[in-house]
Amino acid sequence: MKKFAFALVMSIFTFMMAQVLASDYIGNANSGKFHYADCPTVKKMNPANKVYLNTREEAINAGYVPCKRCNP
Repeated sequence: MKKFAFALVMSIFTFMMAQVLASDYIGNANSGKFHYADCPTVKKMNPANKVYLNTREEAINAGYVPCKRCNP
């Protein structure tokens, strides 16, 4: 049972990391803004507020507005 639990946790972790690495944009659920993944503002963002987005259109369709600093 421990091996199964470990394997499950690792696959969830791998899935989440793949999503993070594939994301070009990061939205802030609190502010409603989205940023390029390398925007300095993202480093200051609370991890609980980060929403990983793949395209600009996806961000806009989800109701996010572009960051004025990085202008994605």
